[in-house]
Amino acid sequence: MNTFLVSGRCIAAPPPTDWREQLAVMLGEKPRRIGDWAELGLYGALRCMADAGETTLPHDTVVILASEHGPHAATIAALEQMHDDLPMPLTFLQTQPSQLLALLAARMQWQGNASFLAGTELQSMLFLAATQAGSGGLLLGWVDEMDGGLTHWLRLRPCEAKGIDFKPAFAVEIFSPQVSYLNIAPKSLHIARSNQHCIGGRGMER
Repeated sequence: MNTFLVSGRCIAAPPPTDWREQLAVMLGEKPRRIGDWAELGLYGALRCMADAGETTLPHDTVVILASEHGPHAATIAALEQMHDDLPMPLTFLQTQPSQLLALLAARMQWQGNASFLAGTELQSMLFLAATQAGSGGLLLGWVDEMDGGLTHWLRLRPCEAKGIDFKPAFAVEIFSPQVSYLNIAPKSLHIARSNQHCIGGRGMER
Protein backbone atom coordinates (compact mmCIF):
# COMPACT_ATOMS: atom_id res chain seq x y z
CA MET A 1 0.00 0.00 0.00
CA ASN A 2 1.01 3.63 -0.47
CA THR A 3 0.99 6.07 2.44
CA PHE A 4 0.54 9.82 2.08
CA LEU A 5 0.43 12.83 4.34
CA VAL A 6 -2.27 15.39 3.55
CA SER A 7 -0.19 18.58 3.53
CA GLY A 8 -2.84 20.87 2.00
CA ARG A 9 -6.52 20.82 1.15
CA CYS A 10 -9.47 22.77 -0.18
CA ILE A 11 -12.84 21.27 0.64
CA ALA A 12 -15.66 23.42 -0.74
CA ALA A 13 -19.12 21.98 -1.39
CA PRO A 14 -20.63 24.36 -2.15
CA PRO A 15 -17.88 26.97 -2.51
CA PRO A 16 -18.30 30.29 -0.65
CA THR A 17 -20.52 32.86 -2.30
CA ASP A 18 -17.54 35.13 -2.98
CA TRP A 19 -15.28 32.46 -4.49
CA ARG A 20 -15.00 34.33 -7.80
CA GLU A 21 -13.80 37.45 -5.98
CA GLN A 22 -11.30 35.35 -4.03
CA LEU A 23 -10.02 33.81 -7.27
CA ALA A 24 -9.53 37.25 -8.80
CA VAL A 25 -7.47 38.26 -5.76
CA MET A 26 -5.30 35.12 -6.01
CA LEU A 27 -4.73 35.69 -9.74
CA GLY A 28 -4.31 39.44 -9.49
CA GLU A 29 -7.06 39.90 -12.07
CA LYS A 30 -10.42 38.46 -13.09
CA PRO A 31 -10.07 35.35 -15.25
CA ARG A 32 -11.45 35.70 -18.75
CA ARG A 33 -13.09 33.30 -21.17
CA ILE A 34 -12.30 30.08 -19.33
CA GLY A 35 -15.78 29.07 -18.17
CA ASP A 36 -17.29 28.55 -14.74
CA TRP A 37 -16.10 24.94 -14.33
CA ALA A 38 -12.47 25.81 -15.00
CA GLU A 39 -12.69 28.87 -12.75
CA LEU A 40 -14.13 26.76 -9.93
CA GLY A 41 -11.37 24.18 -10.31
CA LEU A 42 -8.66 26.82 -10.45
CA TYR A 43 -10.02 28.43 -7.28
CA GLY A 44 -9.88 25.13 -5.40
CA ALA A 45 -6.44 24.17 -6.65
CA LEU A 46 -4.88 27.50 -5.70
CA ARG A 47 -6.55 27.39 -2.27
CA CYS A 48 -5.13 23.91 -1.74
CA MET A 49 -1.65 24.95 -2.82
CA ALA A 50 -1.74 27.95 -0.51
CA ASP A 51 -2.81 25.69 2.37
CA ALA A 52 0.19 23.46 1.62
CA GLY A 53 2.50 26.49 1.60
CA GLU A 54 3.49 25.91 -2.03
CA THR A 55 3.38 28.09 -5.13
CA THR A 56 4.52 25.37 -7.53
CA LEU A 57 5.06 21.61 -7.53
CA PRO A 58 8.14 19.40 -7.77
CA HIS A 59 8.61 18.16 -11.31
CA ASP A 60 7.82 14.55 -10.33
CA THR A 61 4.46 15.41 -8.77
CA VAL A 62 1.42 13.83 -10.45
CA VAL A 63 -1.68 15.99 -10.94
CA ILE A 64 -4.99 14.20 -11.41
CA LEU A 65 -8.27 16.03 -11.92
CA ALA A 66 -11.55 14.11 -11.86
CA SER A 67 -15.20 14.97 -12.29
CA GLU A 68 -18.53 13.22 -12.60
CA HIS A 69 -20.04 15.73 -15.03
CA GLY A 70 -17.09 17.82 -16.22
CA PRO A 71 -17.79 21.25 -17.77
CA HIS A 72 -21.52 20.51 -17.96
CA ALA A 73 -22.82 24.01 -18.67
CA ALA A 74 -20.37 24.61 -21.51
CA THR A 75 -21.21 21.22 -23.03
CA ILE A 76 -24.95 22.00 -22.99
CA ALA A 77 -24.25 25.39 -24.57
CA ALA A 78 -22.16 23.76 -27.32
CA LEU A 79 -24.90 21.22 -28.07
CA GLU A 80 -27.47 23.98 -28.35
CA GLN A 81 -25.26 25.93 -30.75
CA MET A 82 -24.88 22.81 -32.90
CA HIS A 83 -28.60 22.92 -33.73
CA ASP A 84 -27.79 25.71 -36.19
CA ASP A 85 -24.09 25.27 -36.97
CA LEU A 86 -20.80 24.33 -35.37
CA PRO A 87 -20.34 25.55 -31.78
CA MET A 88 -18.54 28.83 -31.26
CA PRO A 89 -14.77 28.33 -30.80
CA LEU A 90 -14.77 29.77 -27.27
CA THR A 91 -17.71 27.60 -26.23
CA PHE A 92 -16.00 24.51 -27.63
CA LEU A 93 -12.77 25.35 -25.79
CA GLN A 94 -14.67 25.62 -22.52
CA THR A 95 -15.97 22.06 -22.95
CA GLN A 96 -12.42 20.69 -22.72
CA PRO A 97 -11.52 19.63 -19.15
CA SER A 98 -7.81 19.67 -19.94
CA GLN A 99 -8.06 23.45 -20.23
CA LEU A 100 -8.05 23.63 -16.44
CA LEU A 101 -4.86 21.57 -16.20
CA ALA A 102 -3.13 23.85 -18.71
CA LEU A 103 -4.24 26.95 -16.80
CA LEU A 104 -3.02 25.53 -13.51
CA ALA A 105 0.32 24.47 -14.94
CA ALA A 106 0.85 27.91 -16.47
CA ARG A 107 -0.03 29.60 -13.18
CA MET A 108 2.52 27.48 -11.29
CA GLN A 109 5.09 27.57 -14.11
CA TRP A 110 5.14 23.78 -13.83
CA GLN A 111 5.58 20.95 -16.31
CA GLY A 112 4.80 17.36 -15.47
CA ASN A 113 2.35 14.48 -15.51
CA ALA A 114 -1.24 15.78 -15.41
CA SER A 115 -4.43 14.06 -16.51
CA PHE A 116 -8.23 14.26 -16.36
CA LEU A 117 -10.54 11.38 -15.43
CA ALA A 118 -14.29 11.29 -15.96
CA GLY A 119 -16.46 9.08 -13.77
CA THR A 120 -17.77 8.42 -10.29
CA GLU A 121 -15.30 5.81 -9.00
CA LEU A 122 -13.26 7.84 -6.53
CA GLN A 123 -11.54 4.70 -5.17
CA SER A 124 -10.29 3.80 -8.66
CA MET A 125 -8.99 7.32 -9.15
CA LEU A 126 -7.12 7.15 -5.82
CA PHE A 127 -5.48 3.85 -6.70
CA LEU A 128 -4.44 5.07 -10.15
CA ALA A 129 -2.99 8.21 -8.61
CA ALA A 130 -1.11 6.26 -5.94
CA THR A 131 0.46 3.89 -8.47
CA GLN A 132 1.72 6.84 -10.54
CA ALA A 133 2.99 8.97 -7.65
CA GLY A 134 6.67 9.80 -7.51
CA SER A 135 8.69 11.39 -4.74
CA GLY A 136 6.87 14.69 -5.33
CA GLY A 137 3.55 13.14 -4.37
CA LEU A 138 0.15 14.09 -5.74
CA LEU A 139 -2.20 16.98 -6.33
CA LEU A 140 -5.72 15.57 -6.61
CA GLY A 141 -8.82 17.50 -7.62
CA TRP A 142 -12.53 16.64 -7.84
CA VAL A 143 -14.61 19.39 -9.46
CA ASP A 144 -18.27 19.64 -10.43
CA GLU A 145 -20.45 22.67 -11.09
CA MET A 146 -23.88 21.06 -10.66
CA ASP A 147 -26.06 21.22 -7.52
CA GLY A 148 -24.31 24.30 -6.15
CA GLY A 149 -20.86 23.18 -7.24
CA LEU A 150 -17.92 21.58 -5.47
CA THR A 151 -14.16 21.88 -5.71
CA HIS A 152 -12.22 19.42 -3.57
CA TRP A 153 -8.42 19.30 -3.74
CA LEU A 154 -5.78 17.45 -1.73
CA ARG A 155 -2.02 17.87 -1.74
CA LEU A 156 -0.53 14.52 -0.79
CA ARG A 157 3.12 13.93 0.12
CA PRO A 158 4.56 10.40 0.41
CA CYS A 159 5.60 9.38 3.89
CA GLU A 160 6.55 6.34 5.93
CA ALA A 161 4.00 5.85 8.68
CA LYS A 162 5.03 4.40 12.02
CA GLY A 163 2.67 3.87 14.91
CA ILE A 164 -0.34 5.27 13.06
CA ASP A 165 -3.73 3.78 13.79
CA PHE A 166 -5.14 3.38 10.29
CA LYS A 167 -8.80 2.46 9.91
CA PRO A 168 -10.80 1.28 6.88
CA ALA A 169 -12.76 4.04 5.16
CA PHE A 170 -14.94 4.82 2.20
CA ALA A 171 -13.21 6.85 -0.51
CA VAL A 172 -15.38 9.92 0.07
CA GLU A 173 -13.95 10.18 3.60
CA ILE A 174 -10.67 11.49 2.24
CA PHE A 175 -12.36 14.88 2.06
CA SER A 176 -12.95 15.03 5.82
CA PRO A 177 -10.97 17.94 7.33
CA GLN A 178 -9.83 15.66 10.16
CA VAL A 179 -8.06 13.14 7.90
CA SER A 180 -4.29 13.60 7.84
CA TYR A 181 -3.00 10.32 6.36
CA LEU A 182 -4.12 8.00 3.57
CA ASN A 183 -3.07 4.42 2.93
CA ILE A 184 -4.23 3.40 -0.55
CA ALA A 185 -4.54 -0.15 -1.88
CA PRO A 186 -6.18 -1.47 -5.10
CA LYS A 187 -9.54 -2.22 -3.51
CA SER A 188 -9.33 -0.58 -0.11
CA LEU A 189 -8.57 2.68 1.62
CA HIS A 190 -7.37 3.30 5.16
CA ILE A 191 -7.24 6.70 6.82
CA ALA A 192 -5.80 8.15 10.00
CA ARG A 193 -6.54 11.39 11.72
CA SER A 194 -4.20 14.11 12.99
CA ASN A 195 -2.01 14.18 16.11
CA GLN A 196 -0.08 11.11 15.01
CA HIS A 197 3.45 10.57 13.73
CA CYS A 198 4.61 10.39 10.15
CA ILE A 199 8.17 10.31 8.77
CA GLY A 200 8.67 12.17 5.50
CA GLY A 201 6.30 14.54 3.74
CA ARG A 202 5.92 18.04 5.09
CA GLY A 203 7.28 17.79 8.61
CA MET A 204 5.83 15.77 11.45
CA GLU A 205 2.63 15.96 13.44
CA ARG A 206 2.04 14.83 17.01
